[in-house]
Amino acid sequence: MATTMIAAHFFFLLICIVTIISSYPANVASSMTTPFKPRKMAIKLIHHDSIHSPYYNPSATISERAELAINSSLTRIRYLSKIISNPNDDDARSHLVPAIRGTGFLASISFGTPPVPQLLLIDSASDLLWFQCLPCTTCFKQSPSLFDPTKSSTYSNIRCSSPACSNSTAKCDPKSEYCIYKRTYLDGTFTVGNLASEQATFETSDEGTVKVPIEVFGCSHINRVPADGQESGILGLSYGNGDLPTPVKQLGSKFSYCIGNIDDPQYQYNHLILGDGAIIEGDPTTLQTDKGFYFVDLQGISIGEKKLPIDPRVFQRGASGEGGVMIDSGTTFTFLKEEGYVPLQNEVESLMAGILNRVSHPSFLCYAGNVEIDLTGFPVVTLQFSGNAQLGLDTNSMFFQLSAGVLCMAILPLIPEMNGESMIGVMAQQSYNVGYDIRQGKIFFQRIDCSVLESIV
Repeated sequence: MATTMIAAHFFFLLICIVTIISSYPANVASSMTTPFKPRKMAIKLIHHDSIHSPYYNPSATISERAELAINSSLTRIRYLSKIISNPNDDDARSHLVPAIRGTGFLASISFGTPPVPQLLLIDSASDLLWFQCLPCTTCFKQSPSLFDPTKSSTYSNIRCSSPACSNSTAKCDPKSEYCIYKRTYLDGTFTVGNLASEQATFETSDEGTVKVPIEVFGCSHINRVPADGQESGILGLSYGNGDLPTPVKQLGSKFSYCIGNIDDPQYQYNHLILGDGAIIEGDPTTLQTDKGFYFVDLQGISIGEKKLPIDPRVFQRGASGEGGVMIDSGTTFTFLKEEGYVPLQNEVESLMAGILNRVSHPSFLCYAGNVEIDLTGFPVVTLQFSGNAQLGLDTNSMFFQLSAGVLCMAILPLIPEMNGESMIGVMAQQSYNVGYDIRQGKIFFQRIDCSVLESIV
């Protein structure tokens, strides 16, 4: 009975999309983009709490911002764990956390001819670029103008005969012969539309623009995805599974991002570079992709000159793909297996003893104090990877302000819902340029002030 209801529901959505597509002018379905791929596409990243973000709330307290970061990280990690544990579940294949709201990074990219700006959420765990399109049967509110395919001379629906359709989980509409996609997420929300190709316009550092063909994206007409009324969709940075031409594959299988101080609302130098011109510098370590996620080879942790007593096997992936350490751009905090977390917690407690007073918290290791004032001289915590690559966490990456008088460690033990996979979040990646060379199976960590790279963005 449940299967019959799901099939009937999808058939109804399919009819809606068929009606929408059949209303397009003929040239919309047949236009093509120019097959030109520049070496580098640079994009400014806007953090959720930045003054440049539409979500910026100048009256938000330290406690309110911290609570949002905590809740969004916990929600995201729970969903990612479900996706990893259900790799063959069609509803989990989308690799996208259904809750768009959070504390991640936004990017403004223009699509179509003439170009129309769209505000997209960056998600390294999603393998699809999609945004809302007219006509919208059911859409969430957004701050940019809704994209109208009928007004773009470079828009083209993807036909059923295209490899992009057969290589995806999309369905074929036999009447229009166009490819319809549906992504159902783990909480029952979904986005439905047609796969299409279009032209994207990126700004360059010299105030010029470069136009790039996007071979496959989702033009979404029916959305039941929770959003806060600002962004219009998702830019997925996952490499994806199978032969689907994900954005990363389409643009050269390399990308890099540089993240500064996410607690500074004035900071404006966070950026993302897609393509062969991505900044791939610094110390390399092994990068693995599995189920659309990125795994790194963490081998140990040290505080100052002291290497913690952690067996490297704690962070290794099992023979069946369980465990390991993921790196993510949408999770604020870092989560470690208990065997790796406890030695770290013990050493931090030893260093804090007699200096700061412990404050009780159900999840975090917290103390009474101020990160900028009371942690002067606290040693750097270093995540050590194979190949001698390192992520050095200074006090602003290792601790966060929970409230005006309480600071906490930005690393937690795995929550019960997780399946043994540790996670390196955004705070641990601050003050670094992180470069992904997926074909070579390498990730590079380069400690740098992102403002130094401003001239190339």
